[in-house]
Amino acid sequence: MNSGVSKKKLFISNLDFEVTSEQLRTLFEEAGGCLSVVVASDRETKRSKGFAFVEMDREEDAQKAIESLNNRTVNGRPMKVCEDRGKGGMGAPSGDGGSDSGPRRFEPLPSIQRMQLFKRRKKLDPFTDDPTKSVDYKDVVMLSRFVSERGRILSRRLTGLSAFNQRKVSKAIKRAQSLGLMAYTSIQT
Repeated sequence: MNSGVSKKKLFISNLDFEVTSEQLRTLFEEAGGCLSVVVASDRETKRSKGFAFVEMDREEDAQKAIESLNNRTVNGRPMKVCEDRGKGGMGAPSGDGGSDSGPRRFEPLPSIQRMQLFKRRKKLDPFTDDPTKSVDYKDVVMLSRFVSERGRILSRRLTGLSAFNQRKVSKAIKRAQSLGLMAYTSIQT
């Protein structure tokens, strides 16, 4: 082995669940020196998960294995062979540029697709904006803004109130309804 040439790890997916590491080793030894084969299996059932990792002796052997074994049918399923990108999914960029079997590169979305389609309007809490305002159970006009037409108190997502002010408004609405200042419902029968 040359000291300048490094070993290469490959990721094999879309494997049949019956494929063993010995079968994979014989397939990959056709392309060159195969150092290790690990078929991923479930801890509890010991059944294959359908993917494996193969470590090749040299970079050239790994490239040859990708070219010759990618989409080869094994036990009725075409296996996919590519360079291992690790858990992050962003491996070192390869120099070939146009191969479909190499690592995926980050492709930023066009600005129109990154743009949020439905911008949420930020509802500001009127009580924190204006310190002179306060929650009062007698101010029925202001409290009616926070009640649905069925008499239900609207959620914070709809009102835009802080949690503290939402509790104060809820208490004021309940008190105004119990004293008869506000109707329990605005639906006319």
